[in-house]
Amino acid sequence: MNSEERIVHFLPDYGINRCLQFGYYKYSKVGKQLPVHQHIDSIEICFCINGEQHYQVNDELFKLNGNDILIIPPNENHSTGDYPEDKGELFWLQITCSDGESSFCNLPEEHSLYLIDALEKASKQVFKGAFQIKFMLDGLLNELETSDVTLSRIYINQLIIQIVLEVIQLSKQKQEYSPRQKLNLIDEFIIDNMHRIVYVDELAVISEVSVGYFKSWFKNTAGIPPKEYVNRLKIEQSKIDLLTKENITTVAYDLGFSSSQYFSTIFKKFTGYTPKSYISSKENS
Repeated sequence: MNSEERIVHFLPDYGINRCLQFGYYKYSKVGKQLPVHQHIDSIEICFCINGEQHYQVNDELFKLNGNDILIIPPNENHSTGDYPEDKGELFWLQITCSDGESSFCNLPEEHSLYLIDALEKASKQVFKGAFQIKFMLDGLLNELETSDVTLSRIYINQLIIQIVLEVIQLSKQKQEYSPRQKLNLIDEFIIDNMHRIVYVDELAVISEVSVGYFKSWFKNTAGIPPKEYVNRLKIEQSKIDLLTKENITTVAYDLGFSSSQYFSTIFKKFTGYTPKSYISSKENS
C-alpha cells in the first residue's frame, strides 16, 4: 500500500524481530476518518512531524501537533474520532508485545522486555519529540526502500533501537517550557527553512532575546555555535537527499548552500566523507 503520499513497510519481511508495520504519510489535504480498530498485542508509536492529528483511544481524545509523540497501547480501540486524517506528516511504528515472541531487534530478552514495558508505561500521553528522531525516521524509511542486504538489516535494527530509546527518554521528561523545548522551536524553524540561508538574528527573534545573548545562550545550551548547529542539521538532511535526488548540486542548492563546492567542504567536515564517496559507500553496502 505504497504511494507518493503514504508508504507502509511490513518489517517481518525484512527479518526484523518483534516489529510489525513501519509507516509514513505526507498528506497535502485532509483525508477520510481513520476507522475504529485495534492492534492485537501490539504497541503503536505515532510521531507527528508537522501538521495536526487527532486520535481517540477508547473514550480519550488526544491532539497531536508538529513534533508530538503518542504511544497507543495494545488491544485498545482507537481512531481519529470525529476528525479526518489531517494534512501533515506523520510516522508510525508497531511493536508486538505478546509473550513467546522472539527478542526485540535481536536484543537480549531482558533488554527486550524492559523496552517494551517502558513503552507501555509511557502510553496514552502526548509528549514532545526531538528533531533528531526525524532524521532517524527518515533514515529508516530510506534504508527500507533502498536495500535488503545483511549490513542494511543490521543498520535497520540499530535505527529502530535508537528510535525506541529516544522515545522512552523523551517520555520521562517534564512537559514544561525548557531549553530543550526552545531548541525544538529553533529546530522547527530551521527544518522549515532548509532551502535557504538561516540567519542567527532570525533565531534570536524566535527566542525573544538579543543576538549577543542568544549566541552565548545557544552555545552554552547546545554546545556549539548556532551557525554550526544549522549546518549540522542540513548535513543530516543531505545524507538522505544524496541518496534520493538527481545530483550533488541539486542537493546543495535545495539546502541553501551557495555552491556545491562549499556544500562538499561542510559535508566532509561533519562526516569525513565527500558527498560522492558517501553515496558510493551506501551503494556498496
